[in-house]
Amino acid sequence: MPQPTLPRALSVELHLRQPGLDVRAQFRALPGRVCAIVGRQGSGKSALLKAAAGLAPALSGRVALGPDVLYDTSARINLPPHVRRLSWLDAQAHVFPHLDVRDNLLYGRRALGRWWSATGGADVGAVARWAGLQSVLQLKTDALGPAQRVRVALARALAAHPHALLLDDVLGGVPEHEREPLLALLAEVPSRFKLPVVLVTPRMDEVIRMADDVVILHEGRMASAGPVAQILSDVSLSTFLEGVHAGSVLEGEVTRHDIEWLLSEVDVGGQCVTVPAMLHGVGSKVRLKVRARDITLHRENPSDTSASNHLRGRITQVMLAGEHGTYGAVGVELARELDAANLHVKPGATLWALLTRKAIQQMGWAPGQPCIVGFKAMATAVSPWR
Repeated sequence: MPQPTLPRALSVELHLRQPGLDVRAQFRALPGRVCAIVGRQGSGKSALLKAAAGLAPALSGRVALGPDVLYDTSARINLPPHVRRLSWLDAQAHVFPHLDVRDNLLYGRRALGRWWSATGGADVGAVARWAGLQSVLQLKTDALGPAQRVRVALARALAAHPHALLLDDVLGGVPEHEREPLLALLAEVPSRFKLPVVLVTPRMDEVIRMADDVVILHEGRMASAGPVAQILSDVSLSTFLEGVHAGSVLEGEVTRHDIEWLLSEVDVGGQCVTVPAMLHGVGSKVRLKVRARDITLHRENPSDTSASNHLRGRITQVMLAGEHGTYGAVGVELARELDAANLHVKPGATLWALLTRKAIQQMGWAPGQPCIVGFKAMATAVSPWR
């Protein structure tokens, strides 16, 4: 009898062509982790994902799950989509309108037949409970709202025991006020199901919430790739992403809640950051987003300011927008702190400030100088981190 398949990394390296766009890119998604592919509209994100799934043709390249090759032009291997076992979800949340929710969930199991039971496919009932679908199992899917249809499509995909999950703007058709519970559900998938997950979305809050690694595509080419906090904190990449909303992503742990003032405190590399009160418990891992334009730099810790956050750091880089430009970006590495047992030095996070060229020159900011990074608690957006 076949043994259950162990989790494997999804490796993709493809060359494909779309009208007006030549795409050459690669990425790797590890089991239990999320790789996000981001970039401006028309950069080739969805096309790359579809080609990896076998839903669109590629000119050349290779797609593999661990040692198992799904597509390789040099070896003349091109498995059809259903054999690749890469579950696809997009904003359309494709469900079968002629079936009720229960039969939608069972569809993948029936299609796989004996192979499903031999490989230890996920229990449909358990997946339905996890997705919060118990009360709608008897309903036809055309009676469901957009958020519930996404839940059905996600549960059906996972019940079919996929080897990886590909998400293409899966929350794009869900009203904004209904996205948060679904985002929390999606964030559980990598660790709960031990799958590699690839995420394409135009909304950076979803990337910050879910992703471990990120690949930036620009006009079909990779502009950068690496850990989320590192890549999304690089304002030199803002042209490909958020423009004036670019900033830094800091990873930390909740240490305290101040009930009187409705504030919370987060440890970031040994330094305390104050943020608006949140519901995440002490010890929770969170990510903080601070826009570069909301940051001020000081020589000394200011004594008369409404900003509650003042972090020690050292300037690592100064980039001016041309010799006569209006502004410039100043990169700061936050001070490194010893851990609680004083066993090793924690790496300092990188943070960027967007300042006028006049302010940079008058203050004489230059690499190597110590500084104090200031920003208000209300300038900080907090997101739970899987």
